[in-house]
Amino acid sequence: MTRSALLRSAALPAGLLSLALPSLSSAQELDFYGHLNLGIINVDNGAGSNTSFTDNDNSNSRIGLIYKQATGNGGEFRFHFETALGFTGSSSISGSDDGFDVDYRRTELRKFEVIYRSPSWGTLSFGQGSIATDGLAEADFSGTSVIAYSSLQDQAGNQEFQLASGGGSGTTIGDGFNAFDGGRRFRIHYETPQYNGFWLIVSAGEEVLASGNDDEFYDIGLKYDKDYGAYQVAGRLGYSIRDSDEELLLGSFAVLHKATGLNLAVASGRQQEGDDSYIYVKAGVKRDWIQAGETRISVDYYSGEDFAVTGSDSESIGLAVVQKVDSINTEFYASYRTFSLDGTGADLLDQDVIFVGARWRF
Repeated sequence: MTRSALLRSAALPAGLLSLALPSLSSAQELDFYGHLNLGIINVDNGAGSNTSFTDNDNSNSRIGLIYKQATGNGGEFRFHFETALGFTGSSSISGSDDGFDVDYRRTELRKFEVIYRSPSWGTLSFGQGSIATDGLAEADFSGTSVIAYSSLQDQAGNQEFQLASGGGSGTTIGDGFNAFDGGRRFRIHYETPQYNGFWLIVSAGEEVLASGNDDEFYDIGLKYDKDYGAYQVAGRLGYSIRDSDEELLLGSFAVLHKATGLNLAVASGRQQEGDDSYIYVKAGVKRDWIQAGETRISVDYYSGEDFAVTGSDSESIGLAVVQKVDSINTEFYASYRTFSLDGTGADLLDQDVIFVGARWRF
């Protein structure tokens, strides 16, 4: 779908909104929200170590605004704006470039969309926002996603693997690790109402914020959320066509035992036209051990194939601890993770990453 086609398609949500506007009620709401998520990261690449102050790209610092207008037919109109703040992020720093500053670019814009929700036929969105596969590799009840989740490249993606013989390899963590999870683009997005825990999502969109990039995205996803009393279950499955020639299949599943706080999450994905694939497994526990708030602990394992080059093997093991402090709306966290990449034709040293920080919500 070209950009001009997407703009012409704006007539669909605009038409629906024009039908809804005459029945607008007086119920209006304006919500302002955001969070700061800053920390200190230490990366030991086997040849040396580097410590930096950074924004946490697992959930980068941001602000947002949601305007809500109820309609007379039980529906709701929304305008949603959200942007990152432009702080230097953990996925962009490296041993040679680790300064902390503010560099706001248009790609920091996360959401700029109009939304119409109907209890009978579902939700239609138009503008910059999540495509249908966004979050489909992230079903997770652990509560540690702020510092540990399937998209490992968000933590330290630009850190370069070092050669055992000395010097940089030219291969980064981001080259060897990926979850295929969808992001945000300028798109049309539709969600069906839930039926017995299931709902379907479809979207068609295009990259419009990154200079020199007009890739197109066509996505479909299926979500499942169900409370079984003692257990809570979530499932995700998605298929994505990106830039007309890259087809991706991805999904995730998570379960929580409420009484004990024990939880398990599994995510996996494969590139249909290539051999890139991975599996990610996380086990955790969360309990109210102290009065301040919930304590969450998780361990995870990632195994990927053919990401850096055909025949390569990516592996990571991580440990994460998150402590909520409810009185100040803050999560304090710490994590340790190893990254290894083999089968590239070169002997690469493992990288160890320690990250401590806090996310304050407002």
